[in-house]
Amino acid sequence: MIYSIPYLIGSVAAQLATAFPGTPVHDSPTQQKSGYPCFYIFLRPSDIRDQLSARDMRNISLDVVYVQERNTPGANAELYEIADTLDELLDTVPYSDGSDEDPVPLHTHERDYSIEDQELHYRLRISQRVSRPVEHIPMQTEETDVQVKSN
Repeated sequence: MIYSIPYLIGSVAAQLATAFPGTPVHDSPTQQKSGYPCFYIFLRPSDIRDQLSARDMRNISLDVVYVQERNTPGANAELYEIADTLDELLDTVPYSDGSDEDPVPLHTHERDYSIEDQELHYRLRISQRVSRPVEHIPMQTEETDVQVKSN
């Protein structure tokens, strides 16, 4: 299975689309108006840390932003409900790389949310151990000249 940022964002977007049918999910800001409400998924600072052997720990942070029409009555109450739903929904993300393999549940960490300028920012981090491709060095033969030393 291939672990990459575009597939991870796509997996989160698919989960949001299933839980919030009819609400568009975008992976980048669009130049044209998409209508309200909608979700945007942004990449936040992420890192890769070396592990043993040919492995790395990839820590990918995302910001799921819920945008709604501004200055409407009860807007904050709706944002709180969305935040509660995202807490349950994004505990694990069924990750798929587009292959025929079944999705793999990835656990999320460091989840939090805030409301800024009447937009809900739900932040999460996914840490996944990945293997780097290793060049295989085949065993070679060694010729030796072994003699028994006599006294």
